Amino acid sequence: MEKTKKEGISMIELTDVHKIYKTEFYEVHALNGVTMKIREGEFVAIMGPSGSGKSTLLNMIGCLDKPTTGEVIINGVETSRLSDRQLTELRRDSIGFIFQQYNLIPTLTVLENVELPMIFRGLSERKRRAMELLKLVGIGELRDRKPNEISGGQQQRVAIARALANDPPILLCDEPTGNLDTKSGRDVMKIISRLNEEKSVTVVLVTHDPALSDYTDRVVRIRDGRVE
Repeated sequence: MEKTKKEGISMIELTDVHKIYKTEFYEVHALNGVTMKIREGEFVAIMGPSGSGKSTLLNMIGCLDKPTTGEVIINGVETSRLSDRQLTELRRDSIGFIFQQYNLIPTLTVLENVELPMIFRGLSERKRRAMELLKLVGIGELRDRKPNEISGGQQQRVAIARALANDPPILLCDEPTGNLDTKSGRDVMKIISRLNEEKSVTVVLVTHDPALSDYTDRVVRIRDGRVE
């Protein structure tokens, strides 16, 4: 399906964002005046060397941290003045996270892991929705397994289904294939790409792997806390 929202509104917008981490003895300038826009339905890779500020930038977009100075707008909401509770609600309703570590709850089944975000939001028909998502990522038959009973690639598929549980318009992916073999990594990227193409989910991908940029619309390169 052709994407139709590329020329639409900005889903993510950062203006002159600085992030300074202070210790007793020195300051670390993790971001140095980052300005960027990501449009609704776009698939963007953020790339750069270790220590360049990629993770800090993703934390800003994911409302996991606040800038020292500058403005961050996520899905039309300016975040810097939000309370912790408001930030939690914005993350819950607007952002799905996929990490290199799968972060599944080991005592819960695959189905229960996917249900979890919907429980926090108080949604009904959670099992039906969770099952639909597991089928979407191709592992519906594993619903009753525990995470330690399935492969790494399958666990990452569970993590994708969980990230989609609350139907977020934004999907943030931090090295989602980093712990996977080549085939599993390719399968995971195909799922993420399909979500972007067919459902116009806005995807931001942090990666060291230049091959993953083939799935994206554009690459944002960052070095020393600045967008190149």
